[in-house]
Amino acid sequence: MPKIVDHDERRNHIADATTQVIIRVGFDKLTMREIATEAGYAHGAIARYFPHKQSLLTASFLRLYTQANDRIHAGVEGVRGLAALERMCREILPYSPNGPLYARVVVAFWDHASQDEEVSRIHHQNNMHWRDLFRRFLTEARTDGELADHVDIETAVNEIAARNAGWQMISVLMPDAAGDGRLNDGLHALLETFRRSPARPPR
Repeated sequence: MPKIVDHDERRNHIADATTQVIIRVGFDKLTMREIATEAGYAHGAIARYFPHKQSLLTASFLRLYTQANDRIHAGVEGVRGLAALERMCREILPYSPNGPLYARVVVAFWDHASQDEEVSRIHHQNNMHWRDLFRRFLTEARTDGELADHVDIETAVNEIAARNAGWQMISVLMPDAAGDGRLNDGLHALLETFRRSPARPPR
């Protein structure tokens, strides 16, 4: 009886192998042969699912994005407002041990998104989902009275997205400046700019 192949599982396995090779050698030095070796498949098996390097990079990025989404949605279950926003950011930011490594894939994907309309569309579509979550948590914080009156939610959404993206770049280009302690300090400082100051007791 012929073996039944789970094609989705095989695509995911190849995407994971691509991530590991990009971490090791970078996207520019990525070869189909090296991915085949990492995945344990013949070269032809890789090409059957992904015809070129860019499709492999996209699959690797989307795999990391999906895994992050799974962690985000599990982490914010039953939580709302700024607490949920903090938990989400902690899944996105490049915390050790894996975050700084995965940031290399993310930054490589951004480079190609800036040059290719289809890759840019994929990036936009997926990041709009995160921006919607930022907006939702900030709106909850306003409803619950924990968001400072001066905070404009759309401006805050842009600031959160920019901070998270910036830390990915710093993690790749200046890793000594993006340790977990620095990430914690930066996240805390950002959230405090949104938080309503506690009311002072009457004299």
